[in-house]
Amino acid sequence: MKLVTWNCAGGLQKKHEKLLALDADIMVVQECSRAFIKQINGSEGWSCVWMGENPYKGLGVLVRAPWTIRQSQALKPRWTGRFVIGGPACIELFPVWACKGDVHAARYIGQVHHLLDIIERVPVAPDAIVLGDFNSNSIWDGDHRLNNHSAAVDRFRKLGMESAYHTFSGDRQGEERHPTLWFRKSKDTVFHIDYAFLSRALLSKLRGVVVGRCTDWLSVSDHAPVLVDLDL
Repeated sequence: MKLVTWNCAGGLQKKHEKLLALDADIMVVQECSRAFIKQINGSEGWSCVWMGENPYKGLGVLVRAPWTIRQSQALKPRWTGRFVIGGPACIELFPVWACKGDVHAARYIGQVHHLLDIIERVPVAPDAIVLGDFNSNSIWDGDHRLNNHSAAVDRFRKLGMESAYHTFSGDRQGEERHPTLWFRKSKDTVFHIDYAFLSRALLSKLRGVVVGRCTDWLSVSDHAPVLVDLDL
C-alpha cells in the first residue's frame, strides 16, 4: 500500500494526473477545492472526503479501491480529522493541514499539539497514521516555547509513532536532506515540513519513503509530495 501527502497549492484539477501517477492508495491533499474532490468521489473506485470552510481551498482525503473510507469525522482544530479506512486492513487515519491560527499558540505546530491532545485520550489503533502538512520543523522550536515541533515528536513517540521519513532515511529531526517546501518557490529557501507518522505495527512494514524532487514538482506547487510505501 502507498500513501502520499501533498499540498497542491490549489488548482488540483489541472494537476491531478501528475498526482495519480504516484500510484498511491491513500492521498491527503491540502489546498484543493471541494468541487473537484466531489468530482473524483464520483469516479469508479474512489471514495473521497473534503473538509474546510473555503470551498476553493481545503483538505481532501482520497482513497482508492480496494481501500475505502468507512468513517470520517472533522476534528478541532480545523483542517484535521479522524478517518477509518477499510480494505485489506483497518487503518485509523488522521489527515492534517496545520494553518495559521487566531492566536500564536494555535498556529501551525500548535494545531498538531491540539490534535495530539485528542489522539491521547483513547488507545491508538494498531495501524494508525498521522499524515499531512504540519508547517513545522525542529529548527523553529525556539519560536513556540513548550508546544514546539520537537515536543510533538516526543509525544508521537510516547504513543508508539515515528516519522516514516526519518525512520527510513536515518536523518535527524531538523537535519533533513530532502526538503518538502520551496518557500515562495525559491530553490534556495527550503524546509522539511510535511510528515507521515506511523504506529509501530506499520513502521515494521515500511518499505520506502520518497520525497518529490524540485525538478519534477516546483512547476506545479511550492510543496513536494511525500510518498510512503508499506508492505500491507
